[in-house]
Amino acid sequence: MRFLKYLSLIAMLLAAGCGKKQPPVATIAPAPDTRVTLVPANERSAHFAAVNQHLELGGKLYGYVDVDGDTLRLAEGLRRLADNIAEAQPAAAPFLKQDFAKIFDELGLSDIKAAGLSSVQEANGGFRNRVFFYTPNGRHGLLAGLGGPAAPYAYAKLAPADADFFSEAEIDLPAVYAAIKTVVTRIGGETTANLMDSQLKAAGAPAGLSALEVIQSIKGRVVAVMRLDPEKNISLPSAKPVQIPAFSLLLRIDGVGGALQQALTKLPMLEASQDGTVKIFAFKGDLPLEGIKPVLAVDGSTLYVATSIGFFNECRQRQSGLDQSSEFQQALASVGREGNGLVYLSPRFFARLRQLPAINADAEPELKRMLELIVAQVPEVNHPLIAERINLPDGILVRSQWNRSLKQDLALITVYNPVTVGLMAAMAIPAFQKVREASQEKVIQNNLRQFRAGAEQHMMESGRDSASYADVVGVGRFIPGLKPVAGEDYTRLVLRQTDHSLSVRTAAGRVIVYRW
Repeated sequence: MRFLKYLSLIAMLLAAGCGKKQPPVATIAPAPDTRVTLVPANERSAHFAAVNQHLELGGKLYGYVDVDGDTLRLAEGLRRLADNIAEAQPAAAPFLKQDFAKIFDELGLSDIKAAGLSSVQEANGGFRNRVFFYTPNGRHGLLAGLGGPAAPYAYAKLAPADADFFSEAEIDLPAVYAAIKTVVTRIGGETTANLMDSQLKAAGAPAGLSALEVIQSIKGRVVAVMRLDPEKNISLPSAKPVQIPAFSLLLRIDGVGGALQQALTKLPMLEASQDGTVKIFAFKGDLPLEGIKPVLAVDGSTLYVATSIGFFNECRQRQSGLDQSSEFQQALASVGREGNGLVYLSPRFFARLRQLPAINADAEPELKRMLELIVAQVPEVNHPLIAERINLPDGILVRSQWNRSLKQDLALITVYNPVTVGLMAAMAIPAFQKVREASQEKVIQNNLRQFRAGAEQHMMESGRDSASYADVVGVGRFIPGLKPVAGEDYTRLVLRQTDHSLSVRTAAGRVIVYRW
């Protein structure tokens, strides 16, 4: 009954509220911030102050994380997991029994002690973003691939004033390769590391330039310039042609030019010419893309790649360009005039991308739906976007004037320098794949060696001139079992007295041969 009384009282109050306009409720403005209280010093992260000085507190987003020691804990977890797997699969033990803490350290992952990020919304609707990785003891391993101390951006003058995309980034691929080779040596031994070297030397050798030479040469700045035509479109050659905005593109890569020149001279599809100190290589034939006739050029140790000789000359002979643009100058002033990586995007870049469904109005419905899905992810931007990376003495700072906060895009670190990230991934993934394959090969070779020993013993005891898998492997036989590590099948093995090799095929199609 008491509950019903309360319910009746609430109903009466609601009825009174509906029948009579209530006066507005007064709001109390929050008091201005006068101080920020931190936890006591004995509870505070040792790295907080160092990270916080590079961030902005009080915006839409602020975050800090201390990761000092986390790589060691992760390594210990991986070690325990590897031990359990190795116990279940003894044949894989040579690959799994690793000092993961040492591997993480050699890759440079333990250099980062803490990280932080912040986002502040500005009057134009954009966001001022910051990300900082604290490396108080310096950087090595993969992080050394991000280059050395910050330096002034010097190549914006290559780009036309109306360029829609500009990127300048420092890369040190020899440092990245050295880190990968160190880990490969630790996991697979000197033999595997030397095999990786020899395979990279062989790749491209017929053209007079090995892949290893290219890797060891790329150390310096990589520059990309793109200009989209405001009106003209071109068709991509395919069964169902797709219209895209016509574009001009220039790439400039430090270090690799001298190593590539001899190889380019030998390619029959290129026509060489000289322009002062610049050696130009133009494609003899026409490409199926209107307005695109690529050229490569070497000036000392610098390599240029351009979509046409016209755009190459326009950029190379320019005395001023994007660097004098008021929009670029204003955007650059919001981040900094020196660093190790810079990306600039004009509003027109996004506007032209958003036109893709319109310029493909006659396309197949499936293609139109795909283009509409792509365009739905392209923002409407009314001011230039810019992001940069700076290598500081105590860490790596990424800051940007962007169209969204880090809440929406915590992967900002990959935006500022796609070239560096792409090249590192392109090198690291095949390298570790080779390590895995080499380790598997060692286990398979050992299995075949064991089978040979058991087969020879069987032939000696039985007086036969051959031995099959069933004769040698199994409970009560010479070998208890042979466990596959790469999907190989040992059950078809047969050894004859006249044989000097054994082989199996892995699930991936590789044939592993053991010879004696």
